[in-house]
Amino acid sequence: MNRLSRRQWLQGMAGLAGAGTAARLGLWPSTAFAQEAPEKAALLVVFLNGGYNALFGSADSFAGEGTFGVTGSNQRMLGNGLVVDGPTFGNLPAFALEHMATVGVRHGITGHEAAQDHCFTAGNSNAAIKLAAAMGGEGAIKCVQLGGQGMPGGREPENGVSLQTINDMKSTIAALGGITDATVPDRGIAERAIAASRFMSAKTLVNSPRLTKTLGEGYGAAVETLQKPVKSYNYVNLANAYGFSPTTTAVTNFTTQVAAAEVMIEAGANVCVAVNGGWDTHGDRDGSNVRTMMNDRILPSLRVFINRMVADSRRNVNVVIMGDFARSLPGSDHAAGVSATVIGKNVRVGTTGRVDADVRLSPGTPQGLGLWAYLARLTNLPFQPFGSNPHTGLVLT
Repeated sequence: MNRLSRRQWLQGMAGLAGAGTAARLGLWPSTAFAQEAPEKAALLVVFLNGGYNALFGSADSFAGEGTFGVTGSNQRMLGNGLVVDGPTFGNLPAFALEHMATVGVRHGITGHEAAQDHCFTAGNSNAAIKLAAAMGGEGAIKCVQLGGQGMPGGREPENGVSLQTINDMKSTIAALGGITDATVPDRGIAERAIAASRFMSAKTLVNSPRLTKTLGEGYGAAVETLQKPVKSYNYVNLANAYGFSPTTTAVTNFTTQVAAAEVMIEAGANVCVAVNGGWDTHGDRDGSNVRTMMNDRILPSLRVFINRMVADSRRNVNVVIMGDFARSLPGSDHAAGVSATVIGKNVRVGTTGRVDADVRLSPGTPQGLGLWAYLARLTNLPFQPFGSNPHTGLVLT
């Protein structure tokens, strides 16, 4: 692991090249560690870049013809019309099986980029940033991209909330008291150094607002983060829970993405986005490829996150799993919509995303904004940033 000198660390923070530089260096807010308020709401968005096969959340649609490898014995009925793939989602923790829904998004798009943008677009805003801003709270960083895979949709700030990227957890965990590291300077010294750097850059920031927009955002996030109070944090326990070495701090795979999401949510973040690539599974006619990928790559860490965060009665942490689109038949190509999986304490078991045998959603299925309106409702927002929730039957009241 490369070790940064104090000078390099401060220079990196002062440079802030691009959106979310403070977060890339691992500086996260820690205010939530001093909070005991119940029902802290948060959302983890798991976006499978390339597609999300509807067999996972609409397994019974394929049993009649045996397509995507669905048989009468590898489905799991959860109730209220929801039938999931038994070997994958059917093996999630009991809490998830009792609080899971399939939510349909009928966007009518079969091109990757357009479908990806639709999944994250709310008018002129990025839906993830918009929701993070609407949720408020005291976290210095409210909307987080976990790792280097870019999040679809725009990146314009929403009501002062900008997207921050987390590529490494090292300095953050040190700032939280979880790692003793002589290469990380005193928080007070670092805060004063970055504030001074921002002051010296003020003229440039004012004269070139478009070119230096992300620079200014990074300065603000860095200073605010370092001004937050600190409480000790046990990173060793976190790493052990997710099954990686406590010396591992880089966010390089789904396991470290989810671990980083847990700490960010603890620290006050509202929305965390984990983009996972490689899901454009053409030719996967029996679904064996995506089942293996799901069981090997996604579900082990997701189980840990569900047990530690989603099932915690003191919180209101939700997870949505989606992709560009479902996979069409017969060749596992591009369908014209996606059936997302949502798990959370306010989720009523059921489905609005059941497809037919040809992987088509009902004509009345809402588009992407409907999913975000539903997710906002799960967080108990007192207003509707995406309009009214069209999936009312999937909310526990």
